[in-house]
Amino acid sequence: MEKYFKKKLISKDEIKKSIKNLASKINKKYKGEEIVAIGLLKGAFIFIADIIRELDLDLSVEFLVVKSYENSKSSGKPKIVLDIKESIFNKKIIIFEDIADTGRTLKAVKDYLEYKGASDVKIATLLSKPSEREVDVDIEWNLFNIENDFVVGYGLDYNENFRNLKDIMVLSEYAIRKFKKPL
Repeated sequence: MEKYFKKKLISKDEIKKSIKNLASKINKKYKGEEIVAIGLLKGAFIFIADIIRELDLDLSVEFLVVKSYENSKSSGKPKIVLDIKESIFNKKIIIFEDIADTGRTLKAVKDYLEYKGASDVKIATLLSKPSEREVDVDIEWNLFNIENDFVVGYGLDYNENFRNLKDIMVLSEYAIRKFKKPL
């Protein structure tokens, strides 16, 4: 497995500590209020599962599947593949996303949820690549800023591989070639 990774970027312990800190902030901000936690699948499934277990709030959970990547490149055109099931009209929303790079997906999802009538939409990301941002999107909470490396683990994948890693790892060029899908 070592040949697949350049290095460990963020350990499971660092992630766990940051999630507890973020949960504390969200608990304070929304004390006594009802929120809808929306996870963007597939990448954010571990992040949202870990954080909602730390939240002491009245909340419901929904998921959106938004596709914008093939191999290691963004298409630049996010598409909602699977929509939420419940009405979010006049509700407070927190979007949980694994990584914000160009910002296109998060901007599209936030605009979409506001269009569906959400009263307030905030964003929480596990990772952010500020150097890659192409559109302005307001991220309320971000756990880690990273460089422009392709990372996997803790739910993040490369062509559906490596989601199960406990730490966040920088993918090697070897792994990018080996697991690349033919176009």
